[in-house]
Order: sequence, then C-alpha cells, then structure tokens
Amino acid sequence: MKLTKLTIAICAMTPTVTYAVFNDSGTDYSNANVNSHVWNAALEPIDLVNSILCFTAQFNSVEFVNDGAYSVLADEAACFDESDDGSSGQSSGASNATQYMKAISVVTRGDDFSPLSVNVWLPEMGGGDGEQAIMFKSEISEGASDSNPFGRFTFNFDFFDNFTAGNQYGGGEVITVDTIPGSIGFTLYESSSHGSNTYSQSASVVMASDRSSGIALTGFDRDGDGQTSYALAFNSTHVLVQSVNGDFSDLPYKIGNNSGQCLSRTSFDSFVHRYDLFNATTGAQIEINSGFSMKYDSDNNGSYDSYGHIGYWGVWTEEEGALADGDTVIRDENGTQTSYTYVNAPGRLIKNTVKTLALSSARGVGFSYWDSAAFADNSFDQWVVSYMTVADDGVGSDGFYKIGKLSWGNNGSTVVSQAPDQIVLSANDSLYMYSEQLGGEVKYLEGQTSLTYYEQTFINGSETGSGEVLNSGTVTLTCYDNCPIGTFELSDLTNFSGSSSPFETGSGPYTFTFATSGNNTLTLVSAASSEPVRYNASLSQSNISSTPHSWGVRSGPMIIGSVSNSWDIYDPSITTEFYVWETGIQSWNQLSTVKDGSGDVVSFERPLQIAYQHSDANDRSGDAGEYDGQTILINYGGNGDLWGIPYVSGDDQYRPEFSLADGVIMGGSNQYVVKAIEIEQTMQVASGQCSALTLGDPAVDVPTSVQGSADIGDMPTVTDDPAVIAGVTQ
Repeated sequence: MKLTKLTIAICAMTPTVTYAVFNDSGTDYSNANVNSHVWNAALEPIDLVNSILCFTAQFNSVEFVNDGAYSVLADEAACFDESDDGSSGQSSGASNATQYMKAISVVTRGDDFSPLSVNVWLPEMGGGDGEQAIMFKSEISEGASDSNPFGRFTFNFDFFDNFTAGNQYGGGEVITVDTIPGSIGFTLYESSSHGSNTYSQSASVVMASDRSSGIALTGFDRDGDGQTSYALAFNSTHVLVQSVNGDFSDLPYKIGNNSGQCLSRTSFDSFVHRYDLFNATTGAQIEINSGFSMKYDSDNNGSYDSYGHIGYWGVWTEEEGALADGDTVIRDENGTQTSYTYVNAPGRLIKNTVKTLALSSARGVGFSYWDSAAFADNSFDQWVVSYMTVADDGVGSDGFYKIGKLSWGNNGSTVVSQAPDQIVLSANDSLYMYSEQLGGEVKYLEGQTSLTYYEQTFINGSETGSGEVLNSGTVTLTCYDNCPIGTFELSDLTNFSGSSSPFETGSGPYTFTFATSGNNTLTLVSAASSEPVRYNASLSQSNISSTPHSWGVRSGPMIIGSVSNSWDIYDPSITTEFYVWETGIQSWNQLSTVKDGSGDVVSFERPLQIAYQHSDANDRSGDAGEYDGQTILINYGGNGDLWGIPYVSGDDQYRPEFSLADGVIMGGSNQYVVKAIEIEQTMQVASGQCSALTLGDPAVDVPTSVQGSADIGDMPTVTDDPAVIAGVTQ
C-alpha cells in the first residue's frame, strides 16, 4: 500500500517521523523524501484506491489543463504491489526489466470557478489473466488545504475486459465528505466480477476537521472467502478496532459491545520496502546508468508509434515480443533522436565472481533445492533446505537438511514443514542450491569448510575494451560439468542429466566459443557439435511445459583456460571466476540489447552488488534476531530499487525479515550509506488504553452502490511522444 491522503485518513494522521541527518544540510541524503504508511487489515478495503491515486499522481495532471489529450508511460510497480511469482529462484534475469504502462489523459477546466476534470484511459493494466482496461474520471471542486486536507472531489473508476469489446467487470467510487460542519472524510464503494467470482469493498470514514478523532466502518466481501467487516474509533493517541466475519450489522458494537483490539498511534513496528544508497562521504545519491526509454515501429509502416525500455535487464515493449533481431529503435533525449539496432540472442552469458561463506556462518541462511524427487512430486515445487549442526540443532551430523516443501501459487509461496532429512553427498559431489539471501545460485563441494555464492554480471558484447573478456571479439571457454550439447530438440529435454538431456554424457572437457560477430553473434557455440546452444526455434512453451527444463537450461561452469582436475572447477581456492550460459524460450532467458550507429553494443551498468553482514547495531529495531552476523548479498539498481533482504509472508502481507537502520555503512571500502525511502508501519498493541474510545456508526452511511460512473467515452488517439514518463514531465 502506498502513502496517500486516504491512508492518512484511516490512520488518523499518524505523527510525522523525523529522521536523523547523515551529512550536512542540503545533501541528497538529507533531502531524500521518505514515504511512510500504516497498514492494518481494516485498511484493506481502500488499498486499491490508494494504489490508483498513487498511480495517477504520475500523470502530473495540473500541468496539462485544457491542453488536449496526452500520453503517459507510468510505472505500475511503483504503486501496485505484486506477489512474487517465483521466477527469481529460477532465472537470473526474471522480472527485473523496467516496465511501463501506457495511458491517455485529458484534463479540462471551464474557468477558475469550475471543477477540474481529469479523464484517464488505461488500455492494458495488470498482466496475464488479471489484465484489464480501466477508465478513471475525477471531478475536483476544491484542492487540499490545511483546513481540509482531502479537498472536495468525486472519483469514479470502471473496469473492462478491454476497450474494444467493452465488457464491464465492475467499478467503484470515492466521494469526499463535505456536508457535515466541522468534519471531513470520504466514502468508498467498489465491486467487480469475473465469471462466477465476485468481490466488493466499501468504507465510510468521518473525522474531526483537525483529524484528532474519528469513526470509520470498512469491509470487504470475497466470493468463497465470505464477508469481513471492521469498526474503528480513534483519538490522538490510540485506535480501537473491532472485526467480525459478517456484514456491518453483525459487528458487536451494534448491541452495545465495545470490545476490540487497542492499538497505539504513536508506537509502531517498521518494515522498509525501498532504500536509496548515497556516497558515504558527500551524501550524493548513487546513480546507476541501467538503461533508457525508446520507441519503435509496431506495425512496420515507418512510424515509430510505440514505446519501451531497454537496459541491463533486457527489453520491455508495449506488446510482448514486438521487436525482432535487427529492428531499429529510437531514443529521444531532450529532443535529440538517436537510432539504435536491437539485438536479440537466444541466451545470455553470465560472468560469476566467486565469493565464499564459511559453513559456520551458513546456519540460518535460507536455501532452496530442486531435484528429480521434487520434479516427480506435483504437490510442491522445491525443497526448503537449512544447514544444521549437531551442537545447535541436535541432528546426527553437521550438514544440509531438507526441512520443508515449498510451493508457488497466485499469492506467493507456502511452505509445508517436515522432519529434517539430510542430503548425503559422496566425495567430490556438489550440491546446487538457491538462496535469495545470497543473491541466487549457491554451490557446496563435499568436504569443503565453506560454500560458494557469486556476484553475477551479464555479458552483452560491450566488453571489448583493453583487458576485457571480448577484447579480441571472441572468447573460448572450457566446460567440465553439465556441458550443453548444442541445439536442443524436445527429445533432449526429457531428463535432468545423462541420456535424453541437454548435456553431454562424455567425460569432457568440452570447448565453446562466444563472439561479437558472425552467424551466431553473442551466442554460445559448441565446438563438439558446431551448433549454437539454444532451444530449437520450433519449440514453444507449451511443448516443454511438462519437461524438467521448462524454466530454461543453464550450463555448468566454464572457464578461460583449464584446470588439472575436473572437480577443481568447484574449488573456490582454484577457480575464482567462471561463466555460465543460460538459454530458454522466455525473454528472461535471453539477451536483449542494442548497438549504436558504429555497430558497438551499448554498455549498461549492472546493479551494485555488496556483500553485507547484518548486526543488531545495523537493525532498524535494534534486534537482528537470527540474522545477527549473517551475510546477505545486497543489490542496488538505483531509484529505491534495493533487494536481497529475505521476505516472509504474514497477515496477507509480504514483509522483509529485517530492516536496515538509516545511516548504515556498507561496501568493500565503506563507500555507501543507506537510507529508507518507503516504510510500512504497523501499530503496536496497547492493551487497556482505549477506554476513552467508543465505536459507533459514522455520520455518513457506508455506500452500497455507486452514484456515478467513469463513462468518459472512447479513448482519444495520441500520436505525440509521451508527455510524462514515470512521473517526470518530458
């Protein structure tokens, strides 16, 4: 949920938090905006509206009054939280590419005494089965002020399958309360249906104009899950919340029962969802040149009419798969247009720099593991693995143990625990695992006292400078284990390894080449088969969905040069750097980049990767718990995008396992300092402190339908470039 005036209304204006200044006044660190919002289950009915208002704030509407229709590329992810789809555990590049959503807006006002009218069309919002078209209509009669921080407005939104068919799924309405002297607030009603599934939510919030006290009712009704209703009463220090599995008439206060959960409005638990990094000496924000917005010709008619983004993580376009290798894209930078050639390869080469973590520090780190047993059992997707010791866990011997079964669903992951089951390794065997905390792939070689994890960098063909891997235009790599055969037919995807698998069955080693030019540009080629390492172009996702390689294929380690023994490839004291080739049918398994007019691949900066050790002193709460002393591979992609801290599901929310305190120093040379910029707060329980609060009916009834609609007509055609991108007017 994002910070908006509606959230402030429900939370009754929680006090502003003051953050200590890291450096001198006026630095980027000191001036960084910090957004805080309070979450409680009773606030869920307005979560969608909060997100919509956050989203439409990116349109900069007041700058375009009576200027006609204009287009916007908005950042949906900045305002709508999506559950993790599990792909991060399967691929190095999944879901990280910048993605925008196209919208059309018209803002009008008759004169200085007339309401401001804002109409918005979103032709494609969401993704997959949840994709829909939305119309917004807002009539603003009075702007926000100190005496009325919500102003006066009516906001309608309607959902459709698409604007062509025009089948309406539902809609909603928010209306501010302005008819009760000395009071402010709003009402909300929204309903939708998809086939036999229905959903509705509603609320009425009325408070004193100084926001010192108020009454609210909120509720939602999910088909299949039933109806839940809440009553709230608050003053300057506390809020009393009562709930019932039923409608508003079933709330206990209706028959004189004023019981409920008492929460503090001054004491909170904090969960940070976004951070920025700054220079630890100057306080300047760290900028990452990770890509740029571009436009392309969607129908090959010579007009560059569609928009996208190209960068380190790949490409995003309005229509998936809109670009083909060799297409021209245009970058428009302050009116200067530059042409680039789009490059697509069927996989990507990934450089891995080896890091080590002592087994003595591995206890408590979360791992996942996929083997043939997990593939054969359709009841779960991966094993949950933990490093356990005789001394601390009472197991028979120190080692890695399967402790649960992890499944991915529409609402994220679930884990079914089981008794510890040790993973037994033979001499020179390697255990391949995944750890979100350590940034991805993790390997353990039997008999070692440490495990290895990796800082990863995509090789995109721009690495041609002196001393770089592609300085000569090509590189030869040697593979000793899990060496791919070449081009994969469907029959090569039957097994994990051995016969009918994508990997060679001989003892090796095998040689591969990777070059910046030629018939297989930026594609790994097997010297043994003379074939590019890729899926046969005739295969589709439906062909391979039932195979062990539906997520893609990744090679074993490949090195420049050779080692004396094949198992040395996994010895971090011998092999400190290696490459892997990842290939698949989906875009996240492939390389997407651009070449400039000179034929050189454009270089994009990879996210910063920082090995960080957490501690009580660095924890926002002062207590790091089981993460005290643990190592986490922190990644930073700029503009609040910092990841690597493990998340956990609870109360229907995804929250970080811990949050960093502002001013924490990190980096190999202590060159960075971190600051939270988006904070979720939960009110702490304050038992026995709500005796002065009485639950009751708000002065305005909870609506049971909408009064208006977002019937704003057909979406206008706009041929000009986007006027606003991610909230920045162009």
